[in-house]
Amino acid sequence: RYHAALGEAENDDGFIIPREIGGKPVRELTREFLETLVGIKNATKVIIPDSVTSIENYAFGHYESLTSVEIPDSVTSIGEDAFRGCELLTRVEIPESVRSIGGDAFCGCKSLTSVVIPDSVTSIGKDAFKGCWSLESVEIPDSVTSIGDNAFNGCTSLTSVEIPNSVTSIGDAAFGNCESLTSVVIPRSVTSIGKNAFWGCESLTSVVIHGSVTSIGKNAFSNCANLKTIEASSSNANYQTIDGVLFTKDGKTLLAVPGGKEGKYEIPNSVTSIGEDAFFKCLSLTRVKISDSVTSIRNRAFSLCRRLTSVVIPKSVTSIGDGAFSHCASLTSVEIPNSVTSIGYSAFEDCTSLTSVVIPDSVTSIGYSAFRSCKSLTSITIPDSVTSIGNRAFYGCESLTSAEIPNSVTSIGDSAFSHCASLTSVEIPDSVTSIGDSVFEGCDNLEIVVIPADVKLGIDVFPESCNVVRRQSSR
Repeated sequence: RYHAALGEAENDDGFIIPREIGGKPVRELTREFLETLVGIKNATKVIIPDSVTSIENYAFGHYESLTSVEIPDSVTSIGEDAFRGCELLTRVEIPESVRSIGGDAFCGCKSLTSVVIPDSVTSIGKDAFKGCWSLESVEIPDSVTSIGDNAFNGCTSLTSVEIPNSVTSIGDAAFGNCESLTSVVIPRSVTSIGKNAFWGCESLTSVVIHGSVTSIGKNAFSNCANLKTIEASSSNANYQTIDGVLFTKDGKTLLAVPGGKEGKYEIPNSVTSIGEDAFFKCLSLTRVKISDSVTSIRNRAFSLCRRLTSVVIPKSVTSIGDGAFSHCASLTSVEIPNSVTSIGYSAFEDCTSLTSVVIPDSVTSIGYSAFRSCKSLTSITIPDSVTSIGNRAFYGCESLTSAEIPNSVTSIGDSAFSHCASLTSVEIPDSVTSIGDSVFEGCDNLEIVVIPADVKLGIDVFPESCNVVRRQSSR
């Protein structure tokens, strides 16, 4: 072991790592080597000698006392997780010699306030600065060609960033949850923007996309509550902007509505599909008119549009995706047209103001948690076309007083009607062959349930106070 008593202990200058051990120069800083240096893990400042050429993976990972480190010009690479979780590290200067910053290199360095990336670096690895809460500014040099997945995700104090013209790709969630970021210009060099690239950038007000961009991942600009416009260049061959809203170039798919869109919005007649998360968390949107050309409403399309009071679904729509209208707290009623065949998982979950819903004969399945926690829903009529009621489909519908289950239904999923506190009676038809676990759990006012004699019952299906009557099956 290399002991601090040999003269390299922490002093006013910091903990000085030796240039050589036993006459041999120290070239690589590995986790194993550093652990032989007594006292380094409790050091507040570390000075790396100019003999070192690389800081290996996880070398200083989770050094809880480290506040600053001096990296010499001899270092050419900083490995993955090199300084991960050094929560007190406030200052680091990356020298011009460094060519690559590994994935997670400074991930979770919560006290890091600024970083200058030298011109020698060509790529910023995935999660490189993820969770650096205090990072207020970052300079990305012209040498960088790619910004990795989650590279600056969760840098909540980052107010501005200039992406240089050398960058060709912005990774998935690269700037996700940068809550203080106010504006961003995607340079002409960028060809791809990853999914969730700017997700949750709540202070972002505008985005400019140049003609070079050929692909934009889903949800790239979702959950940006103050975003007023997404501006795609007229020269872009793949995307276009209409009234600040992003569409595919042919106008058939509505991709992203800026989160700051207010009042009423009418979808153009060219649109056939509303993309995933297209209206996600548009908090000031009150009404949407969906054009007759639309055939599909994809997953979470209107999720968390909390002020949306009404929406008319046209007869052209055949499918309502998972979570399509989930958490639309102000939505009071919805009429689903006869063209729709399936209601997706959590489609209307937590629509707490929804009092009535008409399910047409065309629907064959009601997905998991489709109407979960619709606390104001008083009654529901399930059509003869439905064959299965998914798990937790009506869970927590506290005001539901009656539920008529048709002869077409063969299975009722786990917790389908759990905690429907106002439900007093239910008759289950002979067509039902299985009733899942806890289907009526918490239905404390349920007095009587009539079920087929040979139906297969799950665990804890009914409350103890309920009178369960088995009738002779007609099957």
